[in-house]
Amino acid sequence: MLKLLSLAVACCLLAAVSCRNAETPLSDPDLDTISIYIKATLENLRQAMPHGIPELMIPPLEPLSLPVIDIPRIKEGVADVQLNMRNFVMNGLSSFVVRDAKGHTGSMSIELDLFFPQVAARADYNLDGKILIFPLYGSGPAAIQINDLSIRFVASVSIEDFTRVQLNNLQVDLTFSQVQMYLEGIVGGGNLGSVVNTLLNAMGKLIYDRLKGNLLPEVNRILRTVINNELAKVDLRDILGGMLPYSSNRLRPVDESANNYVDRLMANLRPLIHANNLDPISIPEQRVSFSKKILLVTVWGSARMYNGLAYGLSTIHRAGNCNIGAQGTNVVVGCVIGIDNIRGSFDSRAEFMGIGVNAGISFLVSRVRVVFRVSADVAAGSSPRLDHFAISEVSPVAVSISGLGPLDWILTPVANVVVNAVQHLIVAAIESPIRHELSKVLGSVSIPGFP
Repeated sequence: MLKLLSLAVACCLLAAVSCRNAETPLSDPDLDTISIYIKATLENLRQAMPHGIPELMIPPLEPLSLPVIDIPRIKEGVADVQLNMRNFVMNGLSSFVVRDAKGHTGSMSIELDLFFPQVAARADYNLDGKILIFPLYGSGPAAIQINDLSIRFVASVSIEDFTRVQLNNLQVDLTFSQVQMYLEGIVGGGNLGSVVNTLLNAMGKLIYDRLKGNLLPEVNRILRTVINNELAKVDLRDILGGMLPYSSNRLRPVDESANNYVDRLMANLRPLIHANNLDPISIPEQRVSFSKKILLVTVWGSARMYNGLAYGLSTIHRAGNCNIGAQGTNVVVGCVIGIDNIRGSFDSRAEFMGIGVNAGISFLVSRVRVVFRVSADVAAGSSPRLDHFAISEVSPVAVSISGLGPLDWILTPVANVVVNAVQHLIVAAIESPIRHELSKVLGSVSIPGFP
């Protein structure tokens, strides 16, 4: 992703510079044009991420899959830690929203502010080391979820012989509202492992905030080196000669007024979803009966799924470019909004012929899309109203069940009940309370065309 983002930034700056006389100062409209161009490029990049760009030999980046991540041993202050990861998969990178994008051709610099409602990753980890005198070790599956991730990217570039682009300076700042993680087998698992995982979740953001002053300069140095190594492989004459047919042919203008309007609506809506106990949202208890023939006799059993919770509805965000138009005296804004990576779990108890087992159930809904339309009468000065709000897509519910042991043959009926319950919950939550809260925040943001 860094390679592609760096290349897009370089192309935007080069395009702006090549079409102007270097001695002519840039006016505000020129800078606005560059900003719109960069945003349009990034929007096209976002849409290309699930499929990749074959012309640049860039594979699909949503989800981002890395077979091996070997992190150099960390020896910083009281910490001495070695961490390796295998089968790393990250979801949510293509959900980013471009909050700001500025290009400065005079200084050949770029400023980007990207917002990711939620990113989630899973991997197999191997950890060994210590903090102070306390051993820190473990291996097994790992999961992490970061909410409201904001990445601010400021860089200046130089062009060498008009054939190579290199970053002279790079500053990346990362902030987020919440981090949730689970490391199976940490410090041997069991009760102690549960305590460590609880502490990591409770103190993860605090630890990051305390360490970022020392951590980010090193991150910036590493990223600058990695990006420059990638950019050194690209000849700008190939770019200017048409190496990027995919991006240039698909580049579309972006109506920033409509996009910004919906981004602000979503920013006002997300806290209300939390405030109304919709993230996490409780799932009602579920029950299922099942049977099996034993010596021509049908024997019945049952399973109960309880303590169900679903996380992620508050990551609702704009999921594409919006459109704006007029119908008589009405201004009409249409857009698709989305929720990605809704995750959750149940506790479960199953009983059959005197055998009772406790099982764990987890689920994932990777993608939900909603089409909506807002309008307001300009002539009458009326408040915006929600004209249309409909779910257009809900991806299949992926269910994982562990701990059934001798009753693993009941997996299908249990999974079917979970799928139906989760789908019903998501649809009901979006079509009723979330739709209601969206209607309430329409008046908090001026619709484009209004003062």
